[in-house]
Formats: sequence, C-alpha cells, structure tokens
Amino acid sequence: MRHPFSTIAAILLLALLNSACSNFKPVATFAVQTESVANAFEPMLAHAMRSCTSNVQRTGVITDRPYQPQAAAQDALARCQPYAGAFSAMAQLNQVLKRYADVLLALSSDTLSRSKDEFGALNKALGGLPDSGGGSLLDADKVARVTRLSELISRVATQRQQRAGIALLLEREDDIKLISDTLRSFARQNYNDTVGDESRTLALLDRALDNSAAREPLAVNILRSRLADDRLQLVERGKVLAAYVDAIDVMQRSLAALRSKPMNDAELAQQLAVFASRVDALQRQNALYSPTLW
Repeated sequence: MRHPFSTIAAILLLALLNSACSNFKPVATFAVQTESVANAFEPMLAHAMRSCTSNVQRTGVITDRPYQPQAAAQDALARCQPYAGAFSAMAQLNQVLKRYADVLLALSSDTLSRSKDEFGALNKALGGLPDSGGGSLLDADKVARVTRLSELISRVATQRQQRAGIALLLEREDDIKLISDTLRSFARQNYNDTVGDESRTLALLDRALDNSAAREPLAVNILRSRLADDRLQLVERGKVLAAYVDAIDVMQRSLAALRSKPMNDAELAQQLAVFASRVDALQRQNALYSPTLW
C-alpha cells in the first residue's frame, strides 16, 4: 500500500517531535520534584509564624490574670510582626525557584503559555534579610544574581524556544544553588531560633504550673498535656526541616547531574529517582505536622 508523501512527512514529523519530547523527560522529572520542594517551603513559613504567635498566647493563658483572649491574640500578632517582612521576602525568593521549575517543566513538554510572566521587585525585599549574626543573608551581588535569573526565566517563558530555553536555564546551576542554599539557611536559622525561644518559654511555664498545681489541679493537668503536645510538635517541625534540607541537597546534585550527563544516562535516572524519594519523604513529613493553636 502506498502512502501519500504528505502522510509520510507527517508521520516522520510526529516521530521527531515525540523523540524530542522524550529526550527531555529527565528535565520534566527534575522540574516536577523541584516544584514540590518549592511548594513545601511556604507551609514551613506558616508553621514558623504560628509557632511565634502560639508561644505568646500560651504564655498568656498560663500566666495572665485575668486572661483576655482578644488582647492576647493582638499582642501575639504585634510581637511576631517583625518576622512577617522576612517571611515575605523569603516567599518571593522561593517563588523564583518555583517559577524556574514551572518554566522548565513547560519547556520540556512544550506547553508554555503565552502569558507574560511578572516578577515583583526582589531587590528591596531580599537585600535586608538578616542572618543570625546581624548581617545579611544576601549581599547586593547575590540579590543582583537572583534578579537577573528571574528576568531570564521571564524572557525564556516569553520566547518559547524549547531546546535553547532548557539549555539556558540548566546553565544557571550556580544561581539555583545560591537560592536553595539561602532558603535552606533561613529555614535552619528560623527553626533553631524557634526551638530556643519555645524551649525557654516552656521551661518557665512548667514552673508556673508547678506553683498552681495545688490550687487548680484539673486545669494544670490539662495545660501540662497541651505543653507536652507542643514539645512533640517542635520535634515534628525538626523532622520537616531535616527532610527539607535533605531534599535541597539531592535537588542540587540532581541539577548537576542533569547538566553533565546525557538525557538517557542510567546514573542520571537513578539520581532523579533518589530525588523523587526524598521529595516523597518531605511531603509525608509535612503531612504529619499538625499543631493546634492556643
């Protein structure tokens, strides 16, 4: 049976396109897992803010006489407000990582939308991020690098050139390492600060309950139970952080492998499988963390 030339050409073109898409399957796999890591970060910020406000409110429940819930809630928000600016800046930085993954995924499957990507002004937000020593997590040069990366992502998304776009984004491995190192450092610093603050507060509240045990045994027992649960939740938050740190480490190694190895390389496939397993572990640990509000 003879086929018209146009039909044969169409079949060959389809085969070529399918081959090109399959060549980028490791890129898609990496992008999906990286997006999952980015999606896990902002809930960690929410946990940190909730930890701060709960720390203030539970102190009021145990030590304030009389206890005024509305005033305590307002006090908690006011005292935790300084965290909000840093959290907002880190959320913007995390969005750059997420958009990087989104655009890589769209390029690898050739499904980029034509909508123009917009990024907020990163420079001001990121330049003032404090570290635990009073300095800045990102100096002016690093802020400029992140800003240039965000502009590149936007340009690649607009130009819609699959192979060239993927190559350009994979070449920015150092910038992705900078971003992910910063996110990881911030998460560690915030958790360590939180553990210190809450541990000291919980010790003070234990002594306050000891002093009230004879007068209010039932109330004290209930509050002791709540404090015990809070201590367990601090441990669970630590497990979420450990899983996040592990996922970031494997993400960085996976990007390095993606740049240096052929798309059909067996070691690359194994590295991406390890990345997927670490992301699964992070998602499971995140699901287990469920603190109650005071």
